[in-house]
Amino acid sequence: MRPELEIFRRSPTGPRLCSHPIVLVHGAFTGAWCWNEHFLGYFADMGFETISFSLRGHGGSGGRDFRSLASIDDYVEDLEAVVATLEQLPVLVGHSMGGYVIQKYLEKHPARAAILMASVPPEGLLASNAMMAFSQPDLFLQMFWLQAIGPHTLLRDRLGRAMLSPDIASDEGMIYFGRLETESHRALMDMAGANPVFLSPLDAPPMLVVGARNDEIVPSEIVHRMATRYGADCIMVDHIAHAMMLNTHWQKVADAVLGWMKKNLADKTEKSGKQSAA
Repeated sequence: MRPELEIFRRSPTGPRLCSHPIVLVHGAFTGAWCWNEHFLGYFADMGFETISFSLRGHGGSGGRDFRSLASIDDYVEDLEAVVATLEQLPVLVGHSMGGYVIQKYLEKHPARAAILMASVPPEGLLASNAMMAFSQPDLFLQMFWLQAIGPHTLLRDRLGRAMLSPDIASDEGMIYFGRLETESHRALMDMAGANPVFLSPLDAPPMLVVGARNDEIVPSEIVHRMATRYGADCIMVDHIAHAMMLNTHWQKVADAVLGWMKKNLADKTEKSGKQSAA
């Protein structure tokens, strides 16, 4: 039985820009809270119905006792349950592991668009982990310890700098870091090659791939390769690290995503909005 999910919904606070709601999918070690700090309210204020939710075993969702057994397919099932409550095809926005979940979802389901932020690429984590182990063994080791023991104080300096830009206030950054939690071992194995993505570029919806130039976890070469594979638009954001929705300059990312959606998705008339959902 699927656990009960923690779901947050925010209606547009002004004129509706697009009839298609945004669904935000968080990455590993986090929960819906990472979107609720800035992105949930930002996109609602900009005219979108916006939904964030915590995957099973994360945040306030059920299933914590069995989190280590949850698979990527289980997370796809959680996304399916949220989308089933919507009247229109969603715009799916995923960060890191959340981007991988979206790619797996799109193998079988349509969407109005997909936006992958610092996403795990379709081939999984092997290449990025190998690059990290070779070029930044200290960070690779701390990622291992994050999964093994959680957000321990000893990890906050190096791993915190990889997640958050140096200019974020240390107290705020450490509050974010303290909210991290261990991830499902099975989901990590799925992303290491046990459950690869088989999404064809021909079947993908309009797509934007967003990378952070200071990202030490998903470096720019992986971001560009992913965009090329899907024939997607690509935006690289300066002066920001992996957890781009929490960084000091989070709005640079949100503004870039909004600009792309205005250009590619905004309804011209109510009629065109209904047609695009068909």
